[in-house]
Amino acid sequence: MAVVIRTTEVSDDPRLRDLLDATELERAGRRPNPLPFVTAHALLRRLVADETGVDPRRLVFERRCATCGTDRHGKPHLAGMRDLHVSVSYGEHMAVAVVTDVGEVGIDVEDLESADFDGFGSVTLDESETPHLAGLDGDRLLAARALLWARKEAILKATGHGLVVDPSQVVVSAPDAPAALLEWKAREHPPGPTQVSDVDLGRDDHRAAVAVLTGHPVTVRVQRG
Repeated sequence: MAVVIRTTEVSDDPRLRDLLDATELERAGRRPNPLPFVTAHALLRRLVADETGVDPRRLVFERRCATCGTDRHGKPHLAGMRDLHVSVSYGEHMAVAVVTDVGEVGIDVEDLESADFDGFGSVTLDESETPHLAGLDGDRLLAARALLWARKEAILKATGHGLVVDPSQVVVSAPDAPAALLEWKAREHPPGPTQVSDVDLGRDDHRAAVAVLTGHPVTVRVQRG
């Protein structure tokens, strides 16, 4: 299987809730706006179902935190399907999901507005990455920021650490260069060989990336929902 990604816009279709289990519905209900969560998790279920032939309602997802070991949060795993790896990400307007049998995987989507805040560099960038943004302004600056952030968070989702690891300790390539993890400075155990790819969403107002923990080249297939 390649690295299969599916993207969609956030939907208010009530039928999506029928695909989720009780735990997912409870988690969705705790959010002020449950639509992005519902859209994303229904998207993931449909993607895995299409790739495996299993009814999306019969899929069982477990979560394990790489830091504290709890099953109440953390990276999602498919129960009974150890050879498959999944990840999901969503924002106010877009959702993305990925499934692969290549290795542990992480995906992240960011809208440009999410990167529009003072102090972005201090909380996100290593000093070696700061020059990548020099001379950029307006939407070009926000797009570059969003892409760097998406690459970093995709890597941290693949490792299972999430934002427990300071993203400034994860050094990635320049926005105008092919996506890559250049250096892991965090004290947590490094992930080893990691393949990173930018994901074309067909939209100017979002950026996305996927990371797979493997030393082998990967083929990324993007489906638009």
